[in-house]
Amino acid sequence: MFRKILDGLYQVCGVLACISLLMTGVLITAQIVSRLMGTLIPSADEFAGYAMALSTFLGLAYTFRANGHIRVTLFTQRLARERRRGLEGLVLVLALGVMGYFTWYNIDMTYSSYDFGEVSTGLVPVPLWIPQAIITFGVLLMTISVLEELLAVLRGGNPVYTEAEQEIMQAE
Repeated sequence: MFRKILDGLYQVCGVLACISLLMTGVLITAQIVSRLMGTLIPSADEFAGYAMALSTFLGLAYTFRANGHIRVTLFTQRLARERRRGLEGLVLVLALGVMGYFTWYNIDMTYSSYDFGEVSTGLVPVPLWIPQAIITFGVLLMTISVLEELLAVLRGGNPVYTEAEQEIMQAE
C-alpha cells in the first residue's frame, strides 16, 4: 500500500513537472510578445526560471521510476543475475548517499533562506524559500525513490527501473 501511495505521489509530481515546463514556455512566449509590443512583464524571466527548476526537480523521482534517467548498461547486462543485483545495490547505496547529502543541503538552504527572509532581486520580490521548498521536496522524493529501490534489491527483487527497461527491450 505504501508503494502505491508513493507511486501516486511520483506521478502527481511528474504531472506538476510537465505543467511547470509548459508554464516556462508560456512565460517566455508572453515575454517575447510583450517586448515586441513595447511593454514588459515584471519578473517574467525570473518566474520562467523558477518554473524550469520546478520541472526539473519535481520530475526526478517520476523519471527515475520510469527508467528515464540515463544509465549505461553495456557492462551490467553481461553480468550474471546475482552479480548484476550486487552491482545495482552498490550503485543504489552510492546514489542514496549523494541524494541524502543533496536533500540535507537543500533543507538547510531552504531553512536559511526562510530564517533570513531572503527575497529575489527581480521587480517582484519573491521569498526564496518558496521555490527552494518545492525543489527540496522534489529532491527528497528522489531520495525516497532511491531508498525504495535499494530496499527492493536488498530483499532480492529487481528495481522498478530495470523492469521498465526489460519491457522496452521486449517491445523492440
